[in-house]
Amino acid sequence: MTAVLDRLRSLFLAPTGAAGPAVQVAERVAPRTLGVLCTPADAAAAGAVVALAVARAAREPVAVVCSWPPVAAQDGPARDPVFARGPARRLAARLRGRGLETATRGRLVLVALPAEGGAARAAAERAAAAAGDAPVVVVVAGPRAPELDPLLGAQDRLVVVPGAGAVDGLEAVALVEAARLGRAAGVLRLPATGSARVALGGRLLTPAARGAVSAALEGHAR
Repeated sequence: MTAVLDRLRSLFLAPTGAAGPAVQVAERVAPRTLGVLCTPADAAAAGAVVALAVARAAREPVAVVCSWPPVAAQDGPARDPVFARGPARRLAARLRGRGLETATRGRLVLVALPAEGGAARAAAERAAAAAGDAPVVVVVAGPRAPELDPLLGAQDRLVVVPGAGAVDGLEAVALVEAARLGRAAGVLRLPATGSARVALGGRLLTPAARGAVSAALEGHAR
């Protein structure tokens, strides 16, 4: 049984020392900073869905998605300003002034965090400091560097996204890891491919996607 749990943990966590105590911290009603734990295959869709949902809830015109390890956020239309709204373009310019690698898509500013854990944490903190009132979502896809734990622990809320065909017990282990970081967490089951594809455009969110994020933030999965 121990071997199975160790294998499950390895999907989200790089080897580290002893885990700290589990602390449950109450989150704000409308969290502005969120950490997303997911597989690399789900990183882009999970970040877009969560960011658009929290921006809508906060009534903000733009949201920031910081991704680690860096994903191909700059592919396709992300580099074309015609696909980005004014607030996203302006915020992206501000973040670039902080030395961050950014792209824009619709209402989203996409930040590719450096591969090295310490540099990634510093970059995400700079992004959050420069974001103003815009919600910030930090997406960590796959086994993470230990330097990212303090960053995740500083978020208002954590969301666990089990990949398609996830092995039994993965959600429970991931939620334990979230509790170890001192944050409440919920499970987000990404909606059908069509809903995720709509969110990737950075503008629209389907009712199914909104409902899935709402359920995750309320602490239960649909």
